[in-house]
Amino acid sequence: MAILDVLEPQLVRLRARYAKTPLPRFFAWWGGELLSFLPASWRAALAEGREALLLHVADGQLVLRRETAAGAADFAQIDLSQDVDVQRGDFQRQRARIDEPQLRQFFCVPAARVLRRNLNLPAAAEENLRQVLTFEMDRQTPFKADQVYFDCVVRGRDASGRQLNVELVVIPRTAFDEELAPVSQLGIPLDGVDCWLDVAQGQRCGVNLLPAERRARRSNQRLWINLGLAALAVMLGLGVAARTVDNRQVALDNMTKDVEAVQQEAKQVAALRKTLEDTIDSANFLTQKKRAAVPTVLLLKDLTERLPDSTYLERLNVTEDGRVELQGLSDKSEALIADLQKSEVLADPAFQGVVQPDPRVKKDRFNLVAQLKPRNTAPPKAAPAAEKKEGAANAPDAGKE
Repeated sequence: MAILDVLEPQLVRLRARYAKTPLPRFFAWWGGELLSFLPASWRAALAEGREALLLHVADGQLVLRRETAAGAADFAQIDLSQDVDVQRGDFQRQRARIDEPQLRQFFCVPAARVLRRNLNLPAAAEENLRQVLTFEMDRQTPFKADQVYFDCVVRGRDASGRQLNVELVVIPRTAFDEELAPVSQLGIPLDGVDCWLDVAQGQRCGVNLLPAERRARRSNQRLWINLGLAALAVMLGLGVAARTVDNRQVALDNMTKDVEAVQQEAKQVAALRKTLEDTIDSANFLTQKKRAAVPTVLLLKDLTERLPDSTYLERLNVTEDGRVELQGLSDKSEALIADLQKSEVLADPAFQGVVQPDPRVKKDRFNLVAQLKPRNTAPPKAAPAAEKKEGAANAPDAGKE
């Protein structure tokens, strides 16, 4: 209960601020429309939570009325002239007929026993309405605040929302105790004391004149259920949020793995492409190198054609850089350079060292070096179109000749 005592002022302020908005009217209309679609049995089940037991004294009888959403109907009567124990037993039997442990019980006093005033107050006073009415009590009524029990109901607001229409209901404490005497002696726990607007129709004012310390202590199950549902909703919301974050993290991890796998595949493809390009370049290099190199057969053929018959070679060496070294004997060594300069294969022929005569064979021994000419690997040029046409035109004449 201490928690409820702390929460009650805050709830009052929230209810006051909520009442200033158009939401209450909207939800009232919306709820009524939704209830109209439900079966009658469901509407009755939902209305059970709003039941109350109304008590009042009339003609020496304690009259019990059962209030539901449809209105108030007579339920039972207890003769107050009987012994108190008999009255208490009768009430307990009548109460046992209603299978509702949390049934609210209100005592209603006649309208003639209370003072009702309609007041116009600033809207700012709504959050501390009871305190404001306590200060205004001696101005609005012939009583002081400590001489009465009072309650109030906000009946409406003006169009601008700056003024409140408040109904103040006041009953002197002495009259209050006299009215409650029949109920007090029976020990009936009351949730509140109201006053009748119309006894015949069972309409009451909707106030609670009973002081808070004298009201029946009931566990507000609806509040605890609402708090539990709110806590559950918060927990479920947090769980959904956490689950959503986890799902997004898992999706992000999977996407990262996919991206890394694609990047790895791209790196492998790039490495294979580089390897392929290097292989192609190597193959092309060897091919070009082979095409650019002068074949040995061609070199031998050229030397055979250029060298005199009286000259023969003892040693022929071709280095990787295209340097040709010739060593041999010749009786015409002075003409060798001139002959080799006409070669289409060799370039820059020159003697290396001194030409020495060999008396044994009566020939000169020479050491000669030269450089292989680069080989022309370009494809042969096609004949000009004019030459082709001219050749085609002259072909028949040549055949005739």
